[in-house]
Amino acid sequence: MAKRLKKGGHMDVIERIYNDLPAFTDIFTEESFYIFAVCFALTTILVAFISSRFITIRPIE
Repeated sequence: MAKRLKKGGHMDVIERIYNDLPAFTDIFTEESFYIFAVCFALTTILVAFISSRFITIRPIE
């Protein structure tokens, strides 16, 4: 016979993962979040600009 999972087995795994992950407020303060958001946006723009120099999109004929 197939092994039966104990009742709530999947929920135990989900709760364990949820408890192991840090909360948003554990990672960021308000000021550090704004600094991260600005740096992320500037980095994204820079990567897009540099990539546009090397990648050419051509129309399909």
